[in-house]
Formats: sequence, C-alpha cells, structure tokens
Amino acid sequence: MELELFNTRVKYENGMLWRMLKRGRWKAVKITPNKVGYSLIGLDGRMYGYHRVVFKVCNPKWDITDNSRENEVDHICAIKPLDNRIENLRILNHQQNMRNNLHFVKGYSYNKKHNKYTAQIRVNGKHIHLGHYDTAEEARAAYLKAKPIYHPI
Repeated sequence: MELELFNTRVKYENGMLWRMLKRGRWKAVKITPNKVGYSLIGLDGRMYGYHRVVFKVCNPKWDITDNSRENEVDHICAIKPLDNRIENLRILNHQQNMRNNLHFVKGYSYNKKHNKYTAQIRVNGKHIHLGHYDTAEEARAAYLKAKPIYHPI
C-alpha cells in the first residue's frame, strides 16, 4: 500500500513503513522513540506517531491530522508501542483507548483500613466498588469479571 503523505511517498510493506528517496529508491523509515516508548517519524518537518502513519497509509480516507479524543489509533495487544502492524491497530475514542491500557489500570488496591484488597472499576468518571478480598488475585479476578460488563469495546 502506497500513499503520498505530506510531500513524501510512503508505503507499508512486510509490517514496516518505507519512504521513497529522491532517486526513486525505497528506504525503511527511521524511527525515534519518545519518552514513553512510542515510535515517532518525521514527515514534512513534523513528528507523527509511527502507528498513526501506518494506519493512514492502510486507510487513506482516515484523517491523520484529526487529533481529537474521538480519533485515537489504539494498539489491540498489550505490547502497545512495539507492535505497529496494521492488524494490531484500530480507531477508538479516548475513553475506549484508556480501557484497553492494561499497563496503568489494574482494578484493585490494598486497603489498610480493612486489611484487604479492594476491587473497583471506573465508569464515566465514577468509581464502582466491587468488594473487599483477602488476596490480590481474588480482587484482580473480580475486576476482570466486571471489565467486560462496564467497559465493552
């Protein structure tokens, strides 16, 4: 799949992005990781997320310049910044994208007052209490059971 993007000819092939050089040869796109590990690439003097460019090349009608919270490219698997294959990318809104962020959301914490683990889930900015449990594993299981109910994708 090829596309003219910001005065640069780009293609996605074999799970990688390629850029056309002046002499008509293709070169693998140089990537620059940011502070949180996502890969960035420079196009026409501006940096873009590697995953956003892959999605754009494979979906030419999608607007890469729309940075709204309704137009986020999400990595389906948990190895978010590393797997930029098109099969692993989809468009979600910000809330849906955060629900898929397993690195930051674990759904339970230790409650010193009750000497137990408390499971909770957040929905529309509000916490829903899922119960107190003797072990972290039980609290995590309660959270994972509630997740598809409260956070369907």
